[in-house]
Amino acid sequence: MVKEIHTYNELLSEAERSYLVRKQDRERKVLLRTVRALAFAAVIVPGGLGMLMEYNKRGRDVPAWPAPEKEEDPYLFLYYIIGMLFLLSLVMLVALYTYTHSLKKLIKDIREGYKTIERTLITRKQFMPSTQTYHLYLSSRQRLSIEISKEEFDKYEVGDEINIEYSCHSKVYFGHF
Repeated sequence: MVKEIHTYNELLSEAERSYLVRKQDRERKVLLRTVRALAFAAVIVPGGLGMLMEYNKRGRDVPAWPAPEKEEDPYLFLYYIIGMLFLLSLVMLVALYTYTHSLKKLIKDIREGYKTIERTLITRKQFMPSTQTYHLYLSSRQRLSIEISKEEFDKYEVGDEINIEYSCHSKVYFGHF
């Protein structure tokens, strides 16, 4: 049996919009901090270690009168540049993936200003003794369960309909009624 999903869109309240803006600011800071750390780990650290190893090698190989050595690889720096560009492009791909799967959706939700309200059924009620919390399990495709208060837990029964609110693109949960 195919279950029909009942949803509609409403304008975001000012509190919900400001929550999304704060979430966007936090996620932007985390993304920039992560990209900086990845760039440091993927470019600066290998470059510094390479220079240190080359300095160490040349420091040991300097005799009073240098003996003729085998010819050094003329493309050594080209390989180094290609390796650094590869690592930097890998960092940029990770940043782009993270941006398109989280931050871009938040920005789109804020710009459009709508939330989705979905009518769903309660499939199960459960008390979690380890955390002392009450949960309702739902038949929604977007939200499998929600945490509720003790009063709401006593009020709702399995099979009751409730409405849940979440942002349209990033699926940030706002609440239920």
